[in-house]
Amino acid sequence: MPEEGVLRVVVVRKGNVKPTEFRLREGEVGLSLFRSDDSIGPEAILEAVHAAGKQGELAVVEIPISVFRWLRLRLVRTPGGTPDPAVNAIHIEARPSWWRRIVLRFRGVRIHEWFNETITPELAAAAKLVEGGQ
Repeated sequence: MPEEGVLRVVVVRKGNVKPTEFRLREGEVGLSLFRSDDSIGPEAILEAVHAAGKQGELAVVEIPISVFRWLRLRLVRTPGGTPDPAVNAIHIEARPSWWRRIVLRFRGVRIHEWFNETITPELAAAAKLVEGGQ
């Protein structure tokens, strides 16, 4: 039985998904993702994210939940920002724990900088394109 994963909408450039698709911007504390849901396919997620304004050649990738556990990231339900309420209902973010955020603040390290240097390469390596989500 395949391991359950979460989905992310990414921009594909020259047929490849770049690690930059898994970076946080300054001020963000979590990476936008979607839970897998049999009633909402990758195509619906893709359409909703496109309708919300994401531009380019979009595709959906899946990342195993075990990767987030290994990286000690929490998957937190958050409101989605698409025009589709069903897609918004399955929106989540991958965030560092409150303890990690305190340690980073104490060390003077910004969350997005730590995430982009430490977490982004691991997520990019684990991401696999989803059929039907392109």
